[in-house]
Amino acid sequence: MNDDQKDKLITSLLGHNIYKTSDGRHLYEVSLEDLEREYKQLLLRPSEETS
Repeated sequence: MNDDQKDKLITSLLGHNIYKTSDGRHLYEVSLEDLEREYKQLLLRPSEETS
């Protein structure tokens, strides 16, 4: 597991005010794969700026 990748994903998610995964776990508790899944979900969400 690459800790640098995890840190970058966590920092990015925190920057979007996401503090827990969609199933309620803290970002620091989950695997890199789970963080990548959360980040992909973030990218697929419609932008709040356009609504």
